[in-house]
Amino acid sequence: MNYEIETEDDYRDAMNRFLEICSAPKDESEVKEMYLLMDLMGKYERNNCSYN
Repeated sequence: MNYEIETEDDYRDAMNRFLEICSAPKDESEVKEMYLLMDLMGKYERNNCSYN
């Protein structure tokens, strides 16, 4: 798993994985991965999708 989201393609891949995890039964490692993806996507959005 990539621990940085630097491009729109990285973001799209992370979002797809996040949706994949959300739609299936989760084990502890997937829950941790889901929270990591949420943090990474939030950071990317703050840095690249803000109009401020």
